[in-house]
Amino acid sequence: MRRPLRFAVAMGLSAGILLVAGQVDAQYQYTDAKGVSKVVQYKLDVPATYRDAAVWIGPTGIGKPALSEEARQTKRREDTYRGTTAQQQQQKVQQANELERQKQWRRQQRVDPAAR
Repeated sequence: MRRPLRFAVAMGLSAGILLVAGQVDAQYQYTDAKGVSKVVQYKLDVPATYRDAAVWIGPTGIGKPALSEEARQTKRREDTYRGTTAQQQQQKVQQANELERQKQWRRQQRVDPAAR
């Protein structure tokens, strides 16, 4: 009698945690007339008067809305500031090559100090 009850309670708690902790993919944020920001799952859940000003804050990708123009500009500025991944990799390779070149030069100086 106790074992099935424990199992049922454990399953109920697990399901509750999953439902509460799980985030929805579709998320729109809007600000109402009082200045309070609210988040809803679907754009249809936004009242018609605020629907045009609603902003997508959820993830992007296949089957999800694209980034807004403002978000694209922010991403472009960040990419310019930080550089792309390929540029960062190239810089790391150049730094490693420079360090290796310096090590070889030091070794050569130790072996043949008269060559200076």
